[in-house]
Amino acid sequence: MKKRKMIILSGSSGSGKTTISHYLLSKFPDLKFSVSCTTRSIRKNEKNRKDYYFISVNSFIYKVKKNQFAEWEEVYPKLFYGTLKNEISKIFRSNKHVLFDVDVKGGLNLKKQYPNNSLSIFIMVNSIKILKERLIMRNSDLSDKQINTRLNKVEKENSYAKLFDFVLFNIDLFQTKKKAIQLVSNFIYG
Repeated sequence: MKKRKMIILSGSSGSGKTTISHYLLSKFPDLKFSVSCTTRSIRKNEKNRKDYYFISVNSFIYKVKKNQFAEWEEVYPKLFYGTLKNEISKIFRSNKHVLFDVDVKGGLNLKKQYPNNSLSIFIMVNSIKILKERLIMRNSDLSDKQINTRLNKVEKENSYAKLFDFVLFNIDLFQTKKKAIQLVSNFIYG
């Protein structure tokens, strides 16, 4: 059996990492999405166990105490995200490569834990205005306060970009997708 690999997509809210991850999944049949846990509320058009495992804060903290996460983070106050170790194992057992769509610190934590079989890609947008427009257009029930909280983190998150293997500027989505396919293909098959 070939060594299974990990593709880690990270970036600020609204950078396009989820759009790019869905695109990569449609192009690589041997790539499988790692479903993360979150304590946030489910948004319309999302499905539990497909987009995220939506769990309570108490359940999340229990899993932390039981060391069940490969990585986890309190991304926003009282809002946790994390990757379960058994999710990664399940994907590897299915003979697939893993695709992560995670926050910046989560991406770096995964890269640190799996340095030899992971490719980390930071998706960046060079304008706070564009990110704000994307978050508003997402129509995901985010309040103005929640949008501003996310935007206030962008500069700090972007400062970590240099720690990733590659930085993709998502200015033209078509070109960004094309470059993402090239990077992933070279890493998995190259």
